[in-house]
Amino acid sequence: MKRQEQLQTKYFKIKFSKLIYVLIVGILLLSFASIGVSVWQMVRFGLHGFSDYLKYPLLLLISVFCIAVVVAMLVKSQYAVNKQYLITSYGFIKSKFPVQNITSVLQDTDTKKLTVYFGEQFIVLNLAYEWNEQFVRAILDVNPNVDYSFTMAENKPQDDNK
Repeated sequence: MKRQEQLQTKYFKIKFSKLIYVLIVGILLLSFASIGVSVWQMVRFGLHGFSDYLKYPLLLLISVFCIAVVVAMLVKSQYAVNKQYLITSYGFIKSKFPVQNITSVLQDTDTKKLTVYFGEQFIVLNLAYEWNEQFVRAILDVNPNVDYSFTMAENKPQDDNK
């Protein structure tokens, strides 16, 4: 019973950089502005020609689609580990990797990222540094044959010009 509880799906939120958050805010602002301007122009000037009937609804659909994609990325970007798969989810995009195919996990102490190897192929994961150990433990609970290692930061020579 205790082993079954340990093998339930464990979720780890993806850590986005500040630049990604700035881009997300920019996309949301542009999309809402596009919706506002399109609605204002339809109300103010009306729909007079065939191009108006195509242009404004298409612009509204594209803006709503952009908002849906960005919100889905914010809400559902995560890594999940269950008894069969490592699942990466970026909004609507989902990928599954069999945990039994994982050969090793490398933690880079400089970049604070994990690299998961599947033989010659690999993926780089970006989670909060505090969750790296829990993530690796979740992988090792399912596949204890995974080799876990980490890189050490090298001492860089001092710059003599300073």
